[in-house]
Amino acid sequence: MKSIFVSYVFEDKPFLNKMKNWEEKGLMEEYTFTFEKEDKRHEGEKAIKNYLKNLIKGSAIILVLIGDNTHNHDWIKIEVELANNFNKKIRCVRIPGTTGKKPEILKNYKELTFNPNQILKELRK
Repeated sequence: MKSIFVSYVFEDKPFLNKMKNWEEKGLMEEYTFTFEKEDKRHEGEKAIKNYLKNLIKGSAIILVLIGDNTHNHDWIKIEVELANNFNKKIRCVRIPGTTGKKPEILKNYKELTFNPNQILKELRK
């Protein structure tokens, strides 16, 4: 299985859950979603970065969910910077019904629709 790291803000967790549902239904074929599952805030910024670094390093691609609040969160930027450090392919996925802008660090990255078929097509390129 190839791992896809999903970067998202907490408010968009219902869409992460929909993506996990795609995986459970077999719609993502040879891919599995990886995402932040543990709250490391009490351990400090360094612990958070180390935790994220391991998740991102082991992933084939990074998908950043783009919604109305994405541009307000510093951790999205940190996750993208980590992905860039590991030369990972990064794609943005627009959450349906949202119009929020992408964070500046993502302005040049391709944006996909929230659809398992389009995401798979992009992964296979």
